[in-house]
Amino acid sequence: MSPRVLILVGALIAVVVIPVPVAGQQSPATNWTPSRTAWGDPDLQGVYTFSTQTPVERPKELAGKAFYTEAELKELAARAEAARRSREERDVDPKTPPGGYDAVWTASEGGRLSNRTSLIIDPEDGRLPALTPLGQKIRAEIEAEEASRTIGKETIYNSWADHSLYTRCFARPIPRIGQAYNHGVQILQMPGYVAIHYESMHDVRIIPLDGRPHADPNIRLLNGDSRGRWEGNTLVVDSTNFSDKQRYGPAWLNGDGWEGLPQGNMRFTERFTKVDANTIEYVVTVEDPTMYTRPWSFVLPWRSDDPNYHNPEDLYEFACHEGNYRMMEDALSGSRALKQPAGVK
Repeated sequence: MSPRVLILVGALIAVVVIPVPVAGQQSPATNWTPSRTAWGDPDLQGVYTFSTQTPVERPKELAGKAFYTEAELKELAARAEAARRSREERDVDPKTPPGGYDAVWTASEGGRLSNRTSLIIDPEDGRLPALTPLGQKIRAEIEAEEASRTIGKETIYNSWADHSLYTRCFARPIPRIGQAYNHGVQILQMPGYVAIHYESMHDVRIIPLDGRPHADPNIRLLNGDSRGRWEGNTLVVDSTNFSDKQRYGPAWLNGDGWEGLPQGNMRFTERFTKVDANTIEYVVTVEDPTMYTRPWSFVLPWRSDDPNYHNPEDLYEFACHEGNYRMMEDALSGSRALKQPAGVK
């Protein structure tokens, strides 16, 4: 069970197709120049959403194909719209058994299609790089532990410690990528600082731009320690000092079922570039030589033209308190009930 704020909405947005700038090539908005703040920095301020239908990794059947053709995009959009309508009809059918969050609660859930076949742009195959021997060992341990807590298709929780920091409402991994809901974000700027407020987990990152060094390596934070600088019109943010209590790895978004690898040795370089009046091109490079055999990068458009995320008041309160008490109570009591028929103690 995932925590979330309940958002009552009238209808889902339609699927929209947008082009995405190609890494290493000029943006479609080559001649577009961002406005400036009163103190002269490029102005990135506003409310954005980063929802998308583009998968993190390129599907294996699309090996060697980085972009869709215009005709392929139209076909994908038509299929996505048909699936959306089917899901909406199913979710409002009183005969349909209750399940997870349905169409009523997930406005903008589908996000937008782009001409990319994956968010990952490096390696060129659009796939996560191979893990190091240590990374493989840790992943195997995580998967074995998760498998030991499974009865049929159900996950068993023996104690509060079996839940991630996310389901316990403490933290969600940063950098954010591929959320199904509560994917709104606001950027605020002031002289010497940039603040990024995430709707999910109501996290706020306050990023200094004055060249100060990172915190002592012994200081470990769930959201890491970030330092920023300007390179032309691009905000570059370097983040380190993550806690191993937090895991990061988008493989689970593709249905692999595991939450990712410990963040303790990870370093992220985020690049925010406003490429037109409504879009920030967000490019992230992930480095961790202890877990991955090479760095990898993804690109994710942040856009301000979604009618559900246009003004600061559109960012809903993420009403999820630390510990997520009701979820915890239900998960533990449900697990006890599942274990009894299976004869598990």
